[in-house]
Amino acid sequence: MIVDSHAHLNHEDLLPEAEAILERAAAVGVEAVVVAGYDVPSSERAVELAQRFPNVAAAVGLHPYEAGRAGEAEIAAIADLARERGVGAIGEIGLDYHGDEYAPKELQMELASRQMAIAHEAGLPVVLHLRETGLDIIPLLDAYPDARAVFHCFDGGAALLTEAIARGAFISFAGNLTYRRNEGLRLLASRVPRERLLVETDSPYLAPQAHRGRRNEPAYVLETLATLADCQGVAAADLALQTGRNACEVFRPLRPEF
Repeated sequence: MIVDSHAHLNHEDLLPEAEAILERAAAVGVEAVVVAGYDVPSSERAVELAQRFPNVAAAVGLHPYEAGRAGEAEIAAIADLARERGVGAIGEIGLDYHGDEYAPKELQMELASRQMAIAHEAGLPVVLHLRETGLDIIPLLDAYPDARAVFHCFDGGAALLTEAIARGAFISFAGNLTYRRNEGLRLLASRVPRERLLVETDSPYLAPQAHRGRRNEPAYVLETLATLADCQGVAAADLALQTGRNACEVFRPLRPEF
């Protein structure tokens, strides 16, 4: 079972073609997709897609860029969406210190903490967006030791990877793993235990090397999977089965009984 563990079919560039995109993915063996929200409207669309397509699970959450504008109403909306059929995680949430558009770190941490509490209450994992944040997420994870965390589109350093694995987190790699200059990231990918690996596209972003500069979509996750298998020194078919099992372990709606 090949699973794209993080895509934005709820994005305006992909939503009108969601059915055709899923059909193209299925044609190459991608059997399931996790659609992640980043604000309330996109989270609502993720839920709608999950309830429309049996091979889609939703993650609902407020991206750290929302920290400067999200209030109690938005947080309450995510808590309500967490109870909807088809929701398998809270996310993408986290921290992002890149560029000039990020909110103050204190507000980001507060928003992430509030959503970690929602995940804890709902019994859901969290999908973490982390960019140029060092180890700042670790104290928050330690505040919720039972949290199941997915480090989405991992691009952190060795120290963060070590801390994440020590806390039982799942590590998800996207198309940037295939980029020619990302030898360091590929080396880190080789160190992740197979039972903790996931693959994703982050569609419509981060198309793998062969499609770089074009719109990404779930069918292209096979290229990231192939590169990850090379990093791990295993056959791509074997890693497809392992990452599929891992995704089903993390995201409840993907489990066979659902």
